[in-house]
Amino acid sequence: MKKTLALVLALVLALGVSSVALADTIKIGGIAPLTGAVSAYGLLVKDGVDLAVDEFNAAGGLNGSQIEMVWMDDTGDAVEATNAYNQLMSQGIAALIGPVTTTPTLAVASRAAADNLPMITASATAYAVTDAGKNVFRSCFLDPFQAELMAQYASEKLGAKKVAVLFDNTNDYSIGLSDAFQKKAKDLGMEVVAAESANSGDADYTPQLTKIAEAAPDAVFVCYYYQDAALMLRQAVDVGLDATMMGADGWTGIQDQLQDSLNLLDKAVYCDSFSASDDSPVAQAFVKSFAAKYGKDPAGFNALGYDAAKIMFSAFNAAGSADKDAVIGKMKATDLDCATGHITFNDHNDPIKSAFIMGFKDGVPTLVTRIDPAK
Repeated sequence: MKKTLALVLALVLALGVSSVALADTIKIGGIAPLTGAVSAYGLLVKDGVDLAVDEFNAAGGLNGSQIEMVWMDDTGDAVEATNAYNQLMSQGIAALIGPVTTTPTLAVASRAAADNLPMITASATAYAVTDAGKNVFRSCFLDPFQAELMAQYASEKLGAKKVAVLFDNTNDYSIGLSDAFQKKAKDLGMEVVAAESANSGDADYTPQLTKIAEAAPDAVFVCYYYQDAALMLRQAVDVGLDATMMGADGWTGIQDQLQDSLNLLDKAVYCDSFSASDDSPVAQAFVKSFAAKYGKDPAGFNALGYDAAKIMFSAFNAAGSADKDAVIGKMKATDLDCATGHITFNDHNDPIKSAFIMGFKDGVPTLVTRIDPAK
């Protein structure tokens, strides 16, 4: 009888502890395109964040509290992102990771600023994102930064004298890349011989590519996400455009669209936030952990999601509470070795970090060079 009572008491105590632990969680909202045209980016970011959640919870969570990620799908749309944000706030989230692409992030950032909610996007690269308020951060570099790097690469490494751009004049990401690239190219003494625009999602880019081919540039900066960029590389061959095709971080995954024509990537290069070949201890630990969980090497957006979560969770631990101002202050003071390099923040809440120029070998993204920030 005594043994039975002792067992019952132990079970009651265990249930009591479990209930406290279950209630003692910190909800973090996540907004990403999990379906739709740009879902590849959202799913990559989500996988990186979820790995960070696993690691932090296994290590004791946020000062003993377990992290509960609550994900919402914005389908890459600003209205859907706003609806997702409102739903997450009604569930009592303490912070937000996301959105992923620029336009939805711009829509959400102003609302998060009004609520003074700690927020970090892994991959929204438009300069205006962190204009919203002191609470808004990002783990990626900016459109101007990567566009300028690609212009510099065209000039210094390719020896380009004439360059062209192809961009979507209705898309913030594409416009930001194009404007910065053209300005930097001119500053470096290169001639911008063509600047053509077309809407993302079009089936035929040959009119614009034909005009670019007629201008005979040495390099073309293609300011689109990977689906459109892959189609442009195919159609560039059809119009006789023979130039180095260049892109930004939106090219991540382009090789998956060109499995039947990987040779189209032989002269292609793009800027990314991460390389699995980076030999830093933190990067290689991340690669190992990611492969153990998902059975493959991580991509740049995986690493950006992981780093966004690491910055956020580290700030909670450093703050010692879920107090919004305390967490925001600790995010601002970030000084961390991350998967994508050592990260601190400037006055605009943009990370000071490394960038990676990637090429392709047999269709596999391959590190060309790592560019570290000036000391």
